[in-house]
Amino acid sequence: MAAVVLAVALSAGCTRSHADEGTGPAGSASSSATPSPSTGATADPGPAEAPATVDTPLTFTVVGDSITAGSLPIEGTAVPGTRSWLPAALGPPLEFQGGWAVPGATTQDMRAGVVPSSADVVVVLAGTNDLFRLPWEVTADDLRAIVATVGVPRVLLSAIPPFDVDPAQALELNRRLEDLAAAQGWRFIDPWQGISVDGAYAPGTSADGVHPTQEVADVVGRRLRAELVGLR
Repeated sequence: MAAVVLAVALSAGCTRSHADEGTGPAGSASSSATPSPSTGATADPGPAEAPATVDTPLTFTVVGDSITAGSLPIEGTAVPGTRSWLPAALGPPLEFQGGWAVPGATTQDMRAGVVPSSADVVVVLAGTNDLFRLPWEVTADDLRAIVATVGVPRVLLSAIPPFDVDPAQALELNRRLEDLAAAQGWRFIDPWQGISVDGAYAPGTSADGVHPTQEVADVVGRRLRAELVGLR
């Protein structure tokens, strides 16, 4: 009889995990502990499971130039321009809280324009417009100041896109950005893998050698989305 009771109790303690993003709450269990027909003993049901709830969203804000904004500045949570990576990154469980992104902006412009945010994460994609204009020391100081002003707990710093005008400059800046992220405790991502060929755009991925096509921007957006979802 003791063996029967123990077996029933172990059965009651088994649970089934939920699937990852993209699925709803798991359905009811296929079986549950019931009184033993031969003994009448019942298993301790243990603490009641919490009711299923919608996943808490991860909120994020952005700081950037035309690679983030597209052809027009971001307006609140709207992305009116084309060639932005943002539309492909949106949707549950992510919640976009707007930000500061203006075509042609340098890190100096961003530093002057950003404001504090209550988001969970800030995505910073900046530096292309600093090339030939600002020394690295200024860019690095600007990025630290931008993050301090935004004031969110987690930072995702992205590599800049390929730059056909001077591919070597783009590669060097990305190496420095990755080192800066490591030194500051930020997360770094290079979403341009397979798009960049030694710092230049792969054939067919850009019309001007600076901005990605919309198709490529969407690829970048999905990669950044995956990285953000992984932070939950």
